[in-house]
Amino acid sequence: MKRAIGIDLGGTYIKAGLVNENGEILKKEQFPTLAEKNDRDIVLSQIEKSIIFAYEPDIEGIGIGTPGVVDDQGIVYEAPNLPDWDNLNLKKIFEEKFKKKVVVENDVNTIAWGEYLFGAGKGSKTMICITLGTGLGGGIVKDGKLLRGGKYSAVEIGHIPIDYKGPKCKCGNIGCIERFVGRDYIVERAIKGIKKGEKTKIYELVNGDLNKITPKIISDAYKLGDKFAESIWIDVGICLGAMFSGLVNLLNPDIIVIGGGIAQAGKILFDTIEKTIKERAMKILTKNLKVVPSGLGVDSGIVSSASLIFQK
Repeated sequence: MKRAIGIDLGGTYIKAGLVNENGEILKKEQFPTLAEKNDRDIVLSQIEKSIIFAYEPDIEGIGIGTPGVVDDQGIVYEAPNLPDWDNLNLKKIFEEKFKKKVVVENDVNTIAWGEYLFGAGKGSKTMICITLGTGLGGGIVKDGKLLRGGKYSAVEIGHIPIDYKGPKCKCGNIGCIERFVGRDYIVERAIKGIKKGEKTKIYELVNGDLNKITPKIISDAYKLGDKFAESIWIDVGICLGAMFSGLVNLLNPDIIVIGGGIAQAGKILFDTIEKTIKERAMKILTKNLKVVPSGLGVDSGIVSSASLIFQK
């Protein structure tokens, strides 16, 4: 059975594994990225170490999922959490070191491909996949191919504007969807409500320390029947549903896959997203649409990165 190495590169850890063509992990390990050393060569050395851990002579190749924009030559641009991670040809560096095929892709595009091959999107024709966490990342698979731009990885779903008069996003644009549903902005919404006098279990769960509020705390409050916490998740779901309704009208997907830590808010979030899409998108395009949680779990980055080697 064919095997490949998957490298999931994050700002804190590099997760590495040997994966077969059925998406099964044969061995795995994680290594510190050491990005805080502010030295690109140190991070590259850590990636090399992680590949050596998983390496076997007969592998098909090495897949690397990295933050940043990736072009069609495997060059990475604009990854602010990694030192000098701009205009960096990861593909060339590691093909020369290991004499194996190397595929480099944006990390969220990578997750989308993994979900399509092995996860919740398996068997779909057109799939939209997002991850909800600190920000919002996305990838699209259409007719068995990962959608990319003319030269770059593209599909920056998190920076689709949903409010042309909205708040400024960190990217510099106005009213991006990420500005409404990213981790910090969800927490910001809770803090503003509390400061305005909202009576909520969120305040009790953090013992009055607003700095301890997280999306998980908001979810915990909701599960305790807190109406203010419920209103936050409903609003997040409406924002996401509004954005998805545009993508549904554009692409007519058969499935939308949602992963990441904030997706753990659960049923209320998914139900609100689905309800909003059905209210706002063209009815015929929502008839058979499914909105589902991601299927690959905690090792999705490893499996997905290796899956880059198993592209048709």
